[in-house]
Amino acid sequence: MALIDGATTAPHRRATASLRSALERITRRYSGMPPPQVLVRSPDWEFEFGDVARPFHAASSGKLLTATLVAMLVERGGFRFDSPIGTLLPGADVAGLPAADGVDVARDVTVEHLLAHTSGLPDFFEPPRGHRTAASARSVGVHRDRRWTPTDLLDEARRLPPAGRPGEAFRYSDTNYVLLGRIAEEAAGERFADLLRTRLFEPCGMERSSTPYDATLIPDDLSGLDVAPFWIGHEELSRAHSVSLDWAGGNVVGPPEDFVRFQRALHGGRLISAEHLAHLARPRHRFRRGLHYGAGTMTVRFGEFVPPLMRGLPEPVGHLGFFATHVFHHREADAHVVLNFHADRRMNASFAVHSRIARILAAAR
Repeated sequence: MALIDGATTAPHRRATASLRSALERITRRYSGMPPPQVLVRSPDWEFEFGDVARPFHAASSGKLLTATLVAMLVERGGFRFDSPIGTLLPGADVAGLPAADGVDVARDVTVEHLLAHTSGLPDFFEPPRGHRTAASARSVGVHRDRRWTPTDLLDEARRLPPAGRPGEAFRYSDTNYVLLGRIAEEAAGERFADLLRTRLFEPCGMERSSTPYDATLIPDDLSGLDVAPFWIGHEELSRAHSVSLDWAGGNVVGPPEDFVRFQRALHGGRLISAEHLAHLARPRHRFRRGLHYGAGTMTVRFGEFVPPLMRGLPEPVGHLGFFATHVFHHREADAHVVLNFHADRRMNASFAVHSRIARILAAAR
């Protein structure tokens, strides 16, 4: 296990020691939670903190895997990025989904719109102000025993007003990724959980990764599930059946090293072509300051957070998850950064740590 010993120069060793001290302070501050899980793998530097052997819930970081699976199916000729979703899904999946005036969801919404969150479909997980769903971030801890199927989740989206017209604006929505999961199932003729296992987990060597919260797989008794605890607000949810609402939007559990294996396969050209990887990674819209969205990917621009302190830092590509999870690739350093801070209220702390890691990686180049 390479820790401070992985640093090769005195400044590098000091920066690594400072990073470890910062993580220890965060651990003390949130004493009721496990230490963050931090794993960095690069040719010149390796770093670990916390229980990096334990599987964690990736939350929306798992959208990377969904987007990759969709691109794999595109490459195999199953459909195109510009295919209208009505040509790929049964009518029951699409019927009644909220649409702006004059919009036919089946005809006007494409696979690309879903990947890039420009479909105009509302988000059942974080519904617009003044609206509620039973599958929202606020409700997941209330209805803990509820098991959510894709049909249930689409029904919750149907209760909401449209978010816009297809292609006109970026509106992050987990509804999009439920539809992508269903498109993958229809195109391949297999369950989404099986597709992840056979097309991604097994080829990438993700031997301990799984989808235990899938509504078709989730056991009645979750007490024996090996997963790090995670919180929304003050609700710990690792034993809640309602986590099944995070279906194709990120329902992957695995140890940090498995996500490194996935990224190495993805960026090493073993899953999709360089052309399709560039298509997914190209930023299209600003998610919020410092975060820019592609098609199932996020690019972090640290220079937008605290310029000029972070100006010139690399711009890693990957994805964030709601529980302050990060799965990112720093291309210039060929580095993989996987973080799990266990809770939505730790998101700022997770970015502070990721920025420290980015500075260390930049200084080592």
